Amino acid sequence: MPVDPPTDDPEKLNDDRDKTSGAGWMSRVIRYLAGLTGWRGALTTITLGAVAAAALPPVHFLPGLFAFSVLAWRLERGIGAAQAAWQGWLFGFGYHLAGLYWISNALLVESDKFAVFVPLAAIGLPMALACFPAAVMAFLPWLAAPGWLRAVAVAALWSSADYARGHLFTGFPWNLPAYAFSVSHELSQTASVTGAYGLSLLVLVFAVGPAVIAGPDRGFSRRRNLIGFGCLALPALLWAAGAARLDAAPPAADEKVVIRLVQGNIAQKDKWKPELRARHLATYLELSRARSPSHRAPGLADGTEPTVIIWPETAVPGFLAQDRNLRHAVAAAAPQTGTLVTGAPTISEDLPRRVYNSMIGIGADGLISARYDKVHLVPFGEYVPLRSLNLLPRVVQSFTDFTPGPARTPLNVAGLGLVSPLICYEIIFPGEVATGGGARPVAALLNLTNDAWYGRSSGPYQHLAISKMRAIEEGIPLIRAANTGISGIYDAYGRTMVQIPLSEKGIADGYLPMRSEQPTTYSIIGDLFYLIIFGILCIGILLYHKQ
Repeated sequence: MPVDPPTDDPEKLNDDRDKTSGAGWMSRVIRYLAGLTGWRGALTTITLGAVAAAALPPVHFLPGLFAFSVLAWRLERGIGAAQAAWQGWLFGFGYHLAGLYWISNALLVESDKFAVFVPLAAIGLPMALACFPAAVMAFLPWLAAPGWLRAVAVAALWSSADYARGHLFTGFPWNLPAYAFSVSHELSQTASVTGAYGLSLLVLVFAVGPAVIAGPDRGFSRRRNLIGFGCLALPALLWAAGAARLDAAPPAADEKVVIRLVQGNIAQKDKWKPELRARHLATYLELSRARSPSHRAPGLADGTEPTVIIWPETAVPGFLAQDRNLRHAVAAAAPQTGTLVTGAPTISEDLPRRVYNSMIGIGADGLISARYDKVHLVPFGEYVPLRSLNLLPRVVQSFTDFTPGPARTPLNVAGLGLVSPLICYEIIFPGEVATGGGARPVAALLNLTNDAWYGRSSGPYQHLAISKMRAIEEGIPLIRAANTGISGIYDAYGRTMVQIPLSEKGIADGYLPMRSEQPTTYSIIGDLFYLIIFGILCIGILLYHKQ
């Protein structure tokens, strides 16, 4: 009877071992996914990126995070820097293509002017953002030898790409893996220590857990399995710690401060039509004067008068600071002893004219008591980078680009207190939202925004999840007024006190939540936790590599 000759081929040995262990089908699937090449391999990697993005709000398909493990399998064998960068680019393209599809909705508001640029937003932006993971994945062959340790290296390098994306070229830290854990208040509490970048690294370590345990050409290892299952146990540990933090801090509020949020739900295509501006203003005035809110926080009695009324970004369709009649019309809705805060454009008195996206506080006497001009403007939305080249138009139309304000400083709002003003996407930047230094004098983060550009898409839900994580990081409550939603009041732990859903016209009344009793770790050390853990991982991988 013929006998097969012995073989030293590791794949053949693994095949034989798998057939006797009952894990053959799993190993074959792993090797198949890891070994795909050509257009099938490229399409697979792009699809994996899109699956990973499904873990983000509002879908929260957390198993999608394990797509990072499949990416690690595809990068595990001996490949060069160029191939690692290519796989990183493909995965990043799929991730941002699925996670940021909604941005192109803004170009359909005035489709006759901007629809031609939809492919640039829908495809061009993900292509550009994918360059960040491509650049860092090129270091993978140098950082980790072929094998399971590359999975950990993938997590570390991807997190560094997100950190770079949040800081370079004005920054765009949207869709960080950390926001997948915003599905749970308990899981989100880790951000009070780690911040979003640190939490993203922990999420990625969890996501590559399966790739640590199993691989395309690997057998059984007790130590490796222990590390892999430790990665997979991270969410349970974070949830337990978060639950303990929330149990120790029941919701508390300052009942002397009553906030009214007004959500006009005005479609973006109608917002600046001259013939409709008077009607839009009348909508906000009527809602502000209503006796009974459509949404009320628990414990707030019916008929309680607000001490502050808050309208969203550019709710006033005109230059409020320069138009005395418009200012007095708005002031008619302000609380007698408090303030009406609204977003409105302002224009400089001197030449050349400069236009600002502003947050303005106005009293019942018609006088402006507080003003903040947006500092961090949206590229191509509020200004065009490299304007002299004049290659692309600006989506938000005015006769000139918006000008950034001088600095973010606290606003003292009568009837509310000292707040950190944040207009639109200024709130997406970790570590840059609280003003006033370590003493944390501000009572709240005040975010005025207009997500109407993005309709009923993932965008508004993602923006809200991002905003709530800033409150958790800083231990400071969040007050959020949005044109079409989602508006709400959230405490220093990200819990919802009162909220107006997306695409609903209405008002919400609630008390001002209290700050956390102690400063959060993140508010003191910022991203130091992330940088330390990232450094430890990289040093550990290199040392293991050299053994």
